[in-house]
Amino acid sequence: MAKKILQSKVTLLLFTVTFIFNTFVLMPVTHASLRNILIGGVVEYFYLRESLLYAHNKQSNQIMSGYKKEYGENSDDRANEVLDSVMHRLLKSIDPEEKIKPKFSWFVNNQTTFNAFCGLGHNVSVNIGLFHYLNYNEDEIAFVLAHELVHGMKLHSLSSLPKLVSFNVVQALYLEKNPGTISYITSYIINRNLVATYATLPQEKEADANSFSYAVDAGFNPGAGAAIWSRVTAKSGDNGHNSFENVINPNDHPTNKQRVEYFAKRLEEYSNNKVKVSKGTVYINGKVWVTPAAAGDLLAEERAYFVAGNLATILRTAPSGYQAELIDGVIRLNDKTIMTPTDSDQNADELVAALNNLVNS
Repeated sequence: MAKKILQSKVTLLLFTVTFIFNTFVLMPVTHASLRNILIGGVVEYFYLRESLLYAHNKQSNQIMSGYKKEYGENSDDRANEVLDSVMHRLLKSIDPEEKIKPKFSWFVNNQTTFNAFCGLGHNVSVNIGLFHYLNYNEDEIAFVLAHELVHGMKLHSLSSLPKLVSFNVVQALYLEKNPGTISYITSYIINRNLVATYATLPQEKEADANSFSYAVDAGFNPGAGAAIWSRVTAKSGDNGHNSFENVINPNDHPTNKQRVEYFAKRLEEYSNNKVKVSKGTVYINGKVWVTPAAAGDLLAEERAYFVAGNLATILRTAPSGYQAELIDGVIRLNDKTIMTPTDSDQNADELVAALNNLVNS
């Protein structure tokens, strides 16, 4: 396909990858032959594939400019500093030799909702609303960004294209044989369920899985993944649907509670099954240690996952001995900060004594 055609058409795709892959449904085809529908599907697939690949590899800067114009560029100094810091740490760990092309670029946008995305050309943007929601917490933001980096590096928007076009061709074939409003609505619902179940949801799960490794390998708290989603669940509830709702509007992401459970399990495994959190209580070797209260910007269960994450980085190894101490009001284990007790927590000296007993028993 000629470069000029790609350049003239690619503007339709710059800001709409999410739209393409979430609402991509062929309109009813009238009096189309089987042959024409199949040929149209093949042409559609190759056209979209070539257009997206060209935009991704050759027009990263133009895409970034378009995103900034579309969503606005936020000048919050703290948000931009956190974003720069976290992205540099993640990429230094993931891509130390800077071999990933095109290089990742990023900015804070003006949207006030809890969201972030990685678009074509490895362009990452984080809503200012996400920084506010997470109180600029770098560990939690690292898990969000690691998730988006996975989408970018795995080229998820392109890898799902064959499935999406196939679903659309099947829908068009069905509508050719079964024209009418009811058939269109039915096939649209089926198409959405196929896209959610077999294209989007598997990619979201893969991004979650790899985000844990990316964030932890870069030195971020391994409890932060579960902490984010426990916070979201506490503040916004679960986003799961009942059976009827899920037919009409299928979940294309794991639910908030499913994500808490997933990242909590990864945290437990990371600690070599020595540390876990259940209902806001931190367990060590299967025994209760502490149920942290809310403190600072952290909700109670959210804080429990951070405490557990600090413990996991120490207890996953097996040194000759552990030594817990209270130093300047901070509980430390083998010189690593575990927890800073507040007046709402259990007595600090009792916590230190219990910690020494649990980790050395």
